[in-house]
Amino acid sequence: MLAAFLVLFPPQTCDVTYVRHAETVANATGRYNSRTLNVFSELGNQQVKALTDRLVAGKPFDTILVSPSERALRTIGPYLRATGQKAIVWPLLYECCTGRRKGAVATRFGYSGKVSIPPGLGGLFTTIPGSDRLPNSPTYGAGLAQVAECLKVFRAKYAKGRVLVVGHSGHGGHFWYGLTGKRRQVKNAQEMTTIIR
Repeated sequence: MLAAFLVLFPPQTCDVTYVRHAETVANATGRYNSRTLNVFSELGNQQVKALTDRLVAGKPFDTILVSPSERALRTIGPYLRATGQKAIVWPLLYECCTGRRKGAVATRFGYSGKVSIPPGLGGLFTTIPGSDRLPNSPTYGAGLAQVAECLKVFRAKYAKGRVLVVGHSGHGGHFWYGLTGKRRQVKNAQEMTTIIR
């Protein structure tokens, strides 16, 4: 009886690919400021091209979710242009939880400004009305709460079919651990793939 049920109604699975944005000048130099945070290094530009080529050669995605940070949007923009797809800018993917804090617990996070799409990327991204505010997670505990909310909404709303998620290292490491139960180093412009049920 169970076998017949599973044939008629197979368990829903989700094939998730997570990608951190390409290397920025800030990543390469360790100097984080408004002039380095969202500008790709020479290696970063090469990573964007290589990532685009790999993704174009693969199977298409049912859903593409992207952090609202400019570096994440610019990492996936060429792929979207090449394939004619649109991605959802999902604020809960915004960077947080940089650096590890032993014993930290989730607290609360809030929201601040609105999402904006940088010049030259118009038409590639969509925002969800009512979900277009940037998270404000000023502490590590607030960041953990943001990731927890991200995981909860992802499982409830987006965890079906093939999903591409483009984000960051700190948030991405916690997001990946929440999905898989495994810790992984989140490298610039390198795909990590898992299947969740």
